Amino acid sequence: MSSDVNASQTLLEKSQQILDMLKKGEFVEGMEQFYADDVINEEPTGVIVQGKQAIIENEKNILQQVKTYHGIEIKAVGVGEDDGKGNGVTFAEYKLSVDMKDGSKFNPDQVQVTRWKNGKAVHNKFYYNPNFL
Repeated sequence: MSSDVNASQTLLEKSQQILDMLKKGEFVEGMEQFYADDVINEEPTGVIVQGKQAIIENEKNILQQVKTYHGIEIKAVGVGEDDGKGNGVTFAEYKLSVDMKDGSKFNPDQVQVTRWKNGKAVHNKFYYNPNFL
């Protein structure tokens, strides 16, 4: 698949496409396709990862610790703002279901807020209770 994002897609369509990729376990592929080079990921733990390549490397490290990925349950997807030029804000509420190799589970009810610029995600903020996974 090309790394170019279809400029005619609405932000809602882009969000739904990313979530469809997550359903298939295509985490890195979604990042490669939709993230801007200078994207920032912000976790509720205070961890901030900057830059597409750093985020992808971080994700690959996490994925190496996964024993079983059971999937994702999408609860809601919405758009807070879309100027029709690839700029705006989207929201997604979902539940991941992951078993880790160390025996722990990562099953947060999570909300992701994504800010878009020129059709690429430039900032992702994740909301979940890191003490209740």
